[in-house]
Amino acid sequence: MDSYNGPSNKVEVLDNIFMVDKGNIKILLLKKETEPYKGYWSLPRGILSNDQNILDCALEVSYKLTGMKNIIFEEDAVFSDIQRINDERVLGISCTGLTDPITVSLKQEETILEYNWFDIKSLPKMIYDHFDIASKAISNLKLVLDNFILLKRLFPSDFTLPELQKVYEQILGEELDRRNFRKRIMALDVLEATGDNNIGESGRPAKLYRFKEN
Repeated sequence: MDSYNGPSNKVEVLDNIFMVDKGNIKILLLKKETEPYKGYWSLPRGILSNDQNILDCALEVSYKLTGMKNIIFEEDAVFSDIQRINDERVLGISCTGLTDPITVSLKQEETILEYNWFDIKSLPKMIYDHFDIASKAISNLKLVLDNFILLKRLFPSDFTLPELQKVYEQILGEELDRRNFRKRIMALDVLEATGDNNIGESGRPAKLYRFKEN
């Protein structure tokens, strides 16, 4: 077979890591400390090496930032605009991973870089095309609502129905009737009551639930 002598482009893997904190969906971003775009925020990212597949690269990037090895990533979208990064041809591949506040542990003490979690409705100024990449991943979160195995990754521990409803509303971009939501979600038979209560935003005790094992 003839060898390929065409152009060689870099492939950049970008991580969209989401978690739910008190009913708010948040995404992990890091602050850029150098020009260009100094002070702006970016998605965690890394260049794909010749001995990696896309998902392995995504996991390596997240591990360096969070110390977590158990995030399961899925490929999200490809971004191939010629000018997406100044003066360089870099193909971007976006991946999405779901985690939770219990298992996440940022290793800020081991790096000079600044990291933070941002509500998906309040994204800061971001470098290059990262705002578009994050927005695409946020839009695709709607697929999570149809897969309770994925949704459970955001809620591995106890939660209230108002917290769960809030997540649905953020992903769908619309308010849901409380009674109808409760009726529909309970009819799916995927939740079980823990027997404990939590003090909600209204100050009233709210029942705690968890996703069933099976």
